Amino acid sequence: MSEREILVARLHVDLRRQASAICRTR
Repeated sequence: MSEREILVARLHVDLRRQASAICRTR
């Protein structure tokens, strides 16, 4: 895996965590 792929994967994980947190608060 290239560094860019790893960075993109991390961004996706962060977005999913934020989305799940927003869904839980609502």
